[in-house]
Amino acid sequence: MDSEGDSGNKFHKLLQEAQRLAAELNPKLAKKRRSAKPVSDVVSWRQRDNSGQIIPKFPPKTYNSTTRKRSSSEVAEPVFQQPEPTPYDSAQELNALQDLLRDIPPQEKGTVPLSWAERQAQSSEKWNASRSAMVKNIFLAEHTDTYICDICLQNTSVVRCRDCLPRQFLCSSCDTQIHQHILHNREAMFEGFYQPLAPNMIIQLQNDGSHQIKHEVRLLPVRLPQQCTCSPSQLKLTCGKEVILVGINGRYQLNLPTLSCSQCMKSWTTGLDELVQCGYWPATINHQTIFHVDLFQSFQDLKQLAPGLSRQAFIGMLDERTKYFGRTGKICGDTFQRSFLEWCYAQHEVDKLLEVEPFRCTACSPQMHAVSVDGNRKLYRFKNASGSATKGLFDGTFLARDEEVSSFVAQIQQATKHTPGKGMCGSSQWTAAKEHSGKSASKIDEEGLEIAVCRHGVLLRALNMFRGEIYAYPLYLQKELSPSNVSFFCSDVACKYYPYLEKVSNKCSELQGLLEMHPLLSVMHAKAHSWTCELKWGGRNQEGAGNTIGEEVEQVNSFLSRAAISTKYMSKGGRTDMLTVLAMGWNKKKMSNMDKILAQRYAKAVQRVADDKLKLEELKAELRIDDAVIQQWVTEVQHWPEANSSLEGEASREVILKKKIEGLYLSVMQRKHRLYRQTDSNKRRHKLRQKIAEEKAALSSAIEELREQTDIILPAVDELLLTENFVWSWTYLGPTDLRTKKAIFDQVMVIRRMQEEEQIVVQEMRRHLNSLIGVAGSLKTLLLDQSNGAHCGYHSMLRRRLSVVNAQVHHTKASFSLALHGEMTSQDMLSEDREEQVSDVEDTSDDDNDIDSS
Repeated sequence: MDSEGDSGNKFHKLLQEAQRLAAELNPKLAKKRRSAKPVSDVVSWRQRDNSGQIIPKFPPKTYNSTTRKRSSSEVAEPVFQQPEPTPYDSAQELNALQDLLRDIPPQEKGTVPLSWAERQAQSSEKWNASRSAMVKNIFLAEHTDTYICDICLQNTSVVRCRDCLPRQFLCSSCDTQIHQHILHNREAMFEGFYQPLAPNMIIQLQNDGSHQIKHEVRLLPVRLPQQCTCSPSQLKLTCGKEVILVGINGRYQLNLPTLSCSQCMKSWTTGLDELVQCGYWPATINHQTIFHVDLFQSFQDLKQLAPGLSRQAFIGMLDERTKYFGRTGKICGDTFQRSFLEWCYAQHEVDKLLEVEPFRCTACSPQMHAVSVDGNRKLYRFKNASGSATKGLFDGTFLARDEEVSSFVAQIQQATKHTPGKGMCGSSQWTAAKEHSGKSASKIDEEGLEIAVCRHGVLLRALNMFRGEIYAYPLYLQKELSPSNVSFFCSDVACKYYPYLEKVSNKCSELQGLLEMHPLLSVMHAKAHSWTCELKWGGRNQEGAGNTIGEEVEQVNSFLSRAAISTKYMSKGGRTDMLTVLAMGWNKKKMSNMDKILAQRYAKAVQRVADDKLKLEELKAELRIDDAVIQQWVTEVQHWPEANSSLEGEASREVILKKKIEGLYLSVMQRKHRLYRQTDSNKRRHKLRQKIAEEKAALSSAIEELREQTDIILPAVDELLLTENFVWSWTYLGPTDLRTKKAIFDQVMVIRRMQEEEQIVVQEMRRHLNSLIGVAGSLKTLLLDQSNGAHCGYHSMLRRRLSVVNAQVHHTKASFSLALHGEMTSQDMLSEDREEQVSDVEDTSDDDNDIDSS
C-alpha cells in the first residue's frame, strides 16, 4: 500500500511539472486554463484501438491546404450583395445611454420567491383543510334568521343588500330611503328564503303586519344641475321618459329625472350631454337605451384576452345576470356593437389629442431596423355576412382603404408583365410567391389580411387581400412604410420577392427607393426553402440583421386569428372596426412592456454571445482546427450556392430524381409542421394527412429508384423525416463533410448576429427612452398653451397623460439600468419568453397548401 501511495505522489509531481513547463511555453494557453472551470476528480477513460491509439469522439477531419481556389470566372456574382455593416461606435452609444440613466439610484435585489410547485403544494394543503368549512358557510349564508335593521336598529329587516356591507340588513322604510337613487342588487328575505329584487321593486308593510312586493319608479342616477337661485324647497324632482340602462350586471328599466322649479317655472330634463358627462353612452342619439361606460371597458378587456369572444356570448352573459338579479328583458346585440364601436372611435379621437400614436413603435423611431410582412388567410369574411356595405369608422386607420390598394395593384400590373403560376424555390412551390392571381370564386369576399409589424411585434399597417397572397400586397405595405427608414424587409418568400421588386422598380421609377431595404428570408420559413436559398437569403446569414427572426407576424397572427370565428360573419365596416380595436389594444400592451422587452433582449444577447463563443471553442477542440480553418470553411459555405448552380448540367434522370426527392422531403416536412398550426377543422386535417401519406409513398419510391440507378443510399423515409434540414450526399464540396462545415458556419453566424443584436438593442433602448422624454416635453408644451377655462377637461387629461408618461420614463430607466449593469435575474429573462413567444413554433397564418412539391 505504501508503494502504491508513493507512486501516486510521484505521478502528481510529474504532472504538475509538465503543466508548469507547458505554461512557460504557451502563456496564452495557461491563462485560458486558469479561467476555465475547475477539473473534476472523476477520471474519464478514453477508448483505444488495437494499436493503442486513442479513438476520438468524432472521426478525424482532414484539411487540404492546397485546395484549388476558385477563379472569378468560375463563380458567378450574386444578384443581391450583402449589405455593408453600418458604422457603429459602441462606446459612443453606451455613453449616450448612460447619460440618460444618471439619475437612477442603485436598485435593491429582491428575495427569490418559492417555485411554482412549492406554491401549489402549499395552496392545496390549505384548501384541503378549509373545504368542509367553506361548504358549511355556504349554507349559513342562505339562512334567513330574524335580524334587526342595521340602520334604524329598531324594525325587523326584510331586505339584504350585500352592496351596502357592513350594514346589509334593512327594514322596508330604510331600504326605500337608501336605495332611492342607487342601483344595488337587493334580496327580499321575509318569505323564508332570499329572493332577488329589481331596483324598481320595494317591500311595503301591510296593515295586518304582512309584507308585499310592489312596483315603484326608479330614476337614473345622474348629477342634478344648479338651474336657478331659488330655494331648494321650491325644486321638485319627477320622473321623465322611460329608458333602458345596460351595465355589467345586466338590464335595468328606469326613468330619466326631470327637475322643475315652482317659483321661477324653470325646468330641466336629462339630455345627451348630461349622460355622457355622468359616465353613460347612448345606444342612439335619442338615448332610449343607454350603456354604462364601464361595460364597454369590460368588453374591450375581454376581447383583448379572448379575441374569439363574440358579442352574442357577451350579451348572453348580460341576459343571464339580468335574470339572476330578479330583472327581466333582453339586450339588442346590434345596438350594443354599434354603440361600442362609436365609443372606441371617440376614445381614439381623444388619444390623438393626447399625443398617443397607436401604430408607432417608440423603439423603432426614427430609424426602423426591420419590418416583417406576411399574410393571414384565416381572417376572411363571407360575402353573405349580415350588415350594410358602409365603411367602418376606422377605415384607413390600420387597414388600408380597399380602393387605394386596388388602384395601386392595377397600376403595378399594368406597368409590368407578370409571370403566371406559383413561385418556385428549389423544388418547392409557394402559394405566397405569386405575381398575379384572379379573384376567388368561393363564398368569401375578403380572403384575409396582409400584415406588417416591426421586429418588436408592434402592428404598423395592414390591408385586405382579395386575390390571394400576390407580391403587389407586400409591395404596397413596403411603399407605405418607406418613410420610416427601414433597413431590412422580412418575408417568407424574400428570395422571389426581391427579384420581383427589381423588375417593378425598373418600370416604376417612384419605387426605386424601396431597393435600399435589404431583403431577409424569415428564419423558420427558410428551413422549407432550398438549402442554397437559406444560405443566401436567410436572416441568420445577413450582415447587420442581428437576431431579427423575420417571423414576428406569426406572433400577431396567433392573436388576431382567434378573432376570425366572429369577424367572418360581420359586416364589412364592423369587421374593419373590430380588427382595428384589437390591433390598438395589442400595441398598447406591447408599448407598456417595451422597457422590459428591450432590457431582457439586451441581457439575453450578452449571455448568448458568451455561451456561443464557448460552444465554438468546444467545436474547435473536438475537430482540432484553428481560426484560419474556420474562416476558410465559412468562406466556402458562403460560396456554395453559386458553386452548386454552376455544377448543374443537363437534366438527366438522376438529376430529376434528386430534385424530386428534395421537393417531396420539403413538402412533407412543411405539411407536417402545419398540420395543427394552420388548419382549424378535422376535415382539412384529414385531407392534409392523405396528402402527406401520398407524398411519403412517392418519396419512398423515388429513393428506391435512385438506389437502383446509382450507388447513393439514403435512409428510410421515416428516418429521413426525423432529420431537420437534411443535407444530401450529392451536395457536398471539398474533402470535409458538408454537415461539419455547415455546423461551424452556423455557429459563427450565430455569434456574429448576437454581437450585432447587442449593439442594435442599445440603439433601440436609447430611441425608446428619448421618444418617451419627447412625448413628455410635447405634453408640457400643450399644457402651457391651454390656459383658458374652455379646455379645462382637456387640461386635466393632459396632466393625467403626463403623469403616466413620467412614470414610464422612471420605470424604463430603472429597467435599462439593471440590464446594463448585468443585474437582471434569470426569472426576469424568462418572462419575455413566456410573453413573447415568436411563432416559429406556432404559425397560424397561411393555408395548408402553402407549399407543393413539383
